[in-house]
Amino acid sequence: MRYDYVIIGAGSAGCVLANRLSEDPSCQVALIEAGGVAPAEFSMPPAAANRLQQTSYDWAFQTTPQKNLLDRRIAWPRGRVLGGSSMLNYVVYIRGNRGDFDNWSRLGAEGWDFNGVLPYFRRAETNAVYRNKFHGRNGPIHVENQRYRHDELCDAYFEAAQQAGIQFNADLNGADQDGCGYFQATTRNGKRCSSAEAYLEPALTRANLTLIRDSRALQIQCRRHRATGVSIATRAGQTETVSAAQEVICSAGAVGSPHLLLLSGIGPADYLAANRISVVANVPGVGRNLQDHLGGFGLRVRIKNPKLHFPYRDALFQDLYDDYRISGGGPLSTNNLEAGAFVRTSPLSDYPDTQLFLVSGLPGDYRKDGDTGNAHFYLSSYVGRPKSRGSVSLLCNDPTAPPLIDPNYLAHPDDLIQSIKGIRKNLDILCQPGFDRVRAVGEYQFSNGPTDADLEAFVRQNATTVWHPTSTCAMGVGTDAVVDATLRVRGIDNLRVCDASVMPTIVTGNTNAATIMLAEKGADLVRE
Repeated sequence: MRYDYVIIGAGSAGCVLANRLSEDPSCQVALIEAGGVAPAEFSMPPAAANRLQQTSYDWAFQTTPQKNLLDRRIAWPRGRVLGGSSMLNYVVYIRGNRGDFDNWSRLGAEGWDFNGVLPYFRRAETNAVYRNKFHGRNGPIHVENQRYRHDELCDAYFEAAQQAGIQFNADLNGADQDGCGYFQATTRNGKRCSSAEAYLEPALTRANLTLIRDSRALQIQCRRHRATGVSIATRAGQTETVSAAQEVICSAGAVGSPHLLLLSGIGPADYLAANRISVVANVPGVGRNLQDHLGGFGLRVRIKNPKLHFPYRDALFQDLYDDYRISGGGPLSTNNLEAGAFVRTSPLSDYPDTQLFLVSGLPGDYRKDGDTGNAHFYLSSYVGRPKSRGSVSLLCNDPTAPPLIDPNYLAHPDDLIQSIKGIRKNLDILCQPGFDRVRAVGEYQFSNGPTDADLEAFVRQNATTVWHPTSTCAMGVGTDAVVDATLRVRGIDNLRVCDASVMPTIVTGNTNAATIMLAEKGADLVRE
């Protein structure tokens, strides 16, 4: 099997690349994916996002024991399915801050400043609400307001947030990020708009695009410092090589891409030799610089009248799904992350450093036994630009073995300090009069006033990933940079990486929109 371009991974980035590169009918494009097609019942409703976790559609990774989180191992869901993690995520559409991308440029990613990436955000997007220079109108990814909202709860949140000094911001992806507002979602008529639906499905009608699914990439083949193809294990259990005449593009994600590079002999030479892997290229930064948003320490608040705010709380999941399937609405059309804010916890911050969330009801609360448990809402937060750095490395040189994932959470003391500040910001909002009409009196965590020691213990006991790993094949200059500003891997010809792993630093906010932007721009770089 020989193609012009071979793309590894049909996730958020890979589906974009497959679509854009196959637009040229003279190019033969192959897309390799380890997984298959997700069932619509659990992939389309935003509120059912976590139902694909810990299934065959999830790589179901775990971290190493986190010494700063009481030695807990953290579950790391990653999509093993067409659409990748855009099939498992909570469909929040946040791009990041202008300052993030300008910083990428300062770090050596020339052309990736905000003005350089905005056209690609716009090209990817069809926004159902906004018509201005910040948003697109004809892109594959549909972005809209959520079809179902807990309006009274959101109104109380906005009132309380403004009483706490946080101004309302109608468009958190517009001119400014500061403030509180509604989160838009990557949905079309209330249904998940994954990269598989938006980009891959329309392109599969093209004769020059070949999808090789249920096939695991084992190794990137190289000859004389040139990538020539990919070895795969097929669904039939056979080992085959998919050859690339022009380029191999690794889009396996912030875990999969560095893991595959290391298995292919591309990484720190001494580390590869110690693992009995022949060194193809000495690229010290592969697998390093791992960054992730650490959250999960939300304040749990009991509400006064559950039937008012959660009138469906006694409904069976199947009944909710039947209504959703017919109407595209109802409570399964919300991701329950309907509103939030971007704030500065330090006067030294040039732009927001913390993201806040109003969680109206956890999606996992929808149970088949009809007990949804939605008598509470949550106020959660995470540090927007954490300073801790972790790694993705090899358990062994067996390509079927899982990688070692060590996010090294809270290794930098500032991350814990800022996490505590985020909780205090939520406590400030929660105690405002605006919440009086929905908050049960005294029914929330730390209602008597916590010490910093209380909040530190709370973070260490409860913190978990919010599924935003990045930067393990970072773009830039210097010895730790894995790819240059055109996404080419240093020391190897005809090999690029294009996914969240190339972000020099994590963006301030959810990462899926930025990953899709990366692939839109990456496709142009390949075609150039």
